[in-house]
Amino acid sequence: MDDIHQRLITTCIVVIACVCTLGGCQNIVKRGQSRDGGMLKASETEDTSETKYIARICKMSGLNFQKIEGVAVVSGLKGTGSAAKPGALRERLLRDLETIETPQPAEELLDSKNTEMVLVRGMLPPGVRQGDRFDLEIFPLSDTDASSLQGGYIQKMRLRTTAKLGGTVKEGHLQGLGKGPIVTWSAFETRNDASNRLSGKVMGGGISKVNRDLILMIRTGSKSIRTSTAISSAINERFTVSTSSGLQGVANSKTDQIIELKIPGQYRHNVGRYAQVVSNMAYSEPAHLKVNRMDTLEASLQNPLTAGLAAIRLEAIGKQAIPTLKRALGHSNLQVRFAAAQALAYQGLNDGVTTLELAARTEPAFRWQALSALTTLESAVAETALENLLKEPSAETRYGAFRAIRERNPQHPLVAGQWLNRGFKLSVVDNQSPALMHFAKRELPEVIVFNDSQTFGDRFLYVESGLTVKANQDGTVTVATYRSDNPSRTTCSDRVSDVIQTVARAGYGYETLLKMSRLAKKEDMLNGRLAVDAMPKVGRRFQNHGLPDNMVDRSPSDTTSARTKESLAESLRSPSRLPGSKFRNRIKTGAQAGTHVIKDAAVKPAAWWSSVKERFQQ
Repeated sequence: MDDIHQRLITTCIVVIACVCTLGGCQNIVKRGQSRDGGMLKASETEDTSETKYIARICKMSGLNFQKIEGVAVVSGLKGTGSAAKPGALRERLLRDLETIETPQPAEELLDSKNTEMVLVRGMLPPGVRQGDRFDLEIFPLSDTDASSLQGGYIQKMRLRTTAKLGGTVKEGHLQGLGKGPIVTWSAFETRNDASNRLSGKVMGGGISKVNRDLILMIRTGSKSIRTSTAISSAINERFTVSTSSGLQGVANSKTDQIIELKIPGQYRHNVGRYAQVVSNMAYSEPAHLKVNRMDTLEASLQNPLTAGLAAIRLEAIGKQAIPTLKRALGHSNLQVRFAAAQALAYQGLNDGVTTLELAARTEPAFRWQALSALTTLESAVAETALENLLKEPSAETRYGAFRAIRERNPQHPLVAGQWLNRGFKLSVVDNQSPALMHFAKRELPEVIVFNDSQTFGDRFLYVESGLTVKANQDGTVTVATYRSDNPSRTTCSDRVSDVIQTVARAGYGYETLLKMSRLAKKEDMLNGRLAVDAMPKVGRRFQNHGLPDNMVDRSPSDTTSARTKESLAESLRSPSRLPGSKFRNRIKTGAQAGTHVIKDAAVKPAAWWSSVKERFQQ
């Protein structure tokens, strides 16, 4: 009986085991199959819960501005300088001058009241290449006896990194060279005190001697040769640069923790965008999972609240994502179209040019990004869009478009201009736009006259030491100089461009012209607008006041877009889709008030880059 029971028990166990095994196999097949009975998409052991984005395990380095400094001599002063006092700075400057050709012996130069020893600082931007120009800022010494640097010129000098060690300043390697005419802060500001007369800048006076690339640093807990290689491979599959030996990947794994990143040409003028794209790139991602993720990103791209980040991640994917981005150009919401247009432009595609032009024209928060994206495109359609923007009433739109055209092609007839005496440039854009005269404050000392019909008033008078500019009430202006060696008197038309050229030929430069123009505007003696440093700003917030997104002329009488309301309502119904409670509450408050404020979707590196770039553009 015991044997019978034992055999029965054994048989039952075997049957139960078989049933469980067969049932388990069926469940595995059902879990792994697609709905249409296709191939298995993922194994039970594969972790598919989270995409491996580079930003999750890496930090981006090299997005800072690198400070470099030097000591220089300012020449060309008319008795307003002072003799350089003995000390370490004088000895340091003398050593530099020994290897530079000077108009007179170095000791005599430093002892003259027509010269001044100053401190010079430059900030090398992220991604700077050897030969690129940057601004120099001029600082006086604390014990100087000089009264003004107006009309001064920085002689050729060297810029290095410096560091304080103990009580001394140690110099690093040579990073840049500098020279050029100084524009004192008194030309830009109403205060004419000593500090403004003794400090200023040399626009575009620095020349970089180094290349600055970005660096990805893998966090300690994730570092390994395998991870470093996987990340580098993913980046190189997406980005290449042209070298003397052909196309090469931009990423170079130096160690298990450090990856050097070169910057592709299309991102030269927007390094922060490149940092965003790389940070939002996935690595070690199977093809079928990428397809699933692209479906999710396309849904996110349709939502104005998530479109920016979705477009960045689709741009990181590259060619496979182009159809998705193109489809988004048909969306009714400007944010969505703009996000897609940017991502397409950085892949060399013109499909979003119309949207970029519209964004630059109508939305200040998108203007800088739109112009930067248009700058990357070498097509005729992008050039036409920028030329159209030169006619806009907005000074920053016009000047931003002017700079974008010059970056694309310095020889373009609209921006080529002419270099005048004392090292500044005059460009005339005679396109019948509203009259505007613009003075730059960075990168290049240039005056741009939009609409050459602009004139000085018939009672205008400007006087400074040795110079008088006087309107004659007959459509002419007399420019008289009173130098003892070569006095002169010249008459020209009262057109702004003619007066600028005549004053320059008389030996006066950018600072004099800026002061003269500001006085004319103050006294209502300038027939047109005057703008200084009207640059599109980085990092502005987009404010959607509920008006139709596809309208160029936003009339206050227009009502809130139904689609925008529906989008907000859907977002608020699904709060888990929004990135954080603070952001959620801000959106909800804005929606209740009929207005919502949305920041451009960005990962930390680009947000940091925008804030730093804005600070150093002041």
